[in-house]
Amino acid sequence: MENTKAPFIRLGIVVIAIGLLLYLPTREFLKMTFMLGIPFVLFLVLMKRNKKYSVLWFLSIVLLLMVTGLYLYSLTTLPERIETRRIVMKGEGLLADGKYDEAIANYRQLEKIGETDKMNEKIARVEAERKAEEMVEEAKQLMAAGKDKAAREVLQQVPADTRAAQQAVKLMREIDH
Repeated sequence: MENTKAPFIRLGIVVIAIGLLLYLPTREFLKMTFMLGIPFVLFLVLMKRNKKYSVLWFLSIVLLLMVTGLYLYSLTTLPERIETRRIVMKGEGLLADGKYDEAIANYRQLEKIGETDKMNEKIARVEAERKAEEMVEEAKQLMAAGKDKAAREVLQQVPADTRAAQQAVKLMREIDH
């Protein structure tokens, strides 16, 4: 008699595995484990292939201990890194939607977990994006009023590393035609 539940159990396991990979803490844990697991395995192989108590054998043991210590330290900082990543991802989404005040409020949460430098960097980026968008809007108003030369001057001041820069380029093309 054939087990008819086996395909559903396998499918359930696959769905659970995919769900776990979509979960941020699992991804961070796996990333850290693979990044430090590969050198660990290499040093372990180096240790096994060398004669006991040789220089390379001792070196590989020291390197194994160092990788293990780094892994354990990384595990202790994992919750903060996960929270930082969550805040940054949410802030990037808010920034993409043009919700600048909400993005700034979100980035201010980074200060609670000791990421003040990252907070300041992200808030400065939000402010730059806001200013660039305001410049594009000002240029649109100038274009609507027939002041193409003034609009061009404003558009040329839009920083190239902002999202609004793409709009500025399109508007400058409109002015040229």
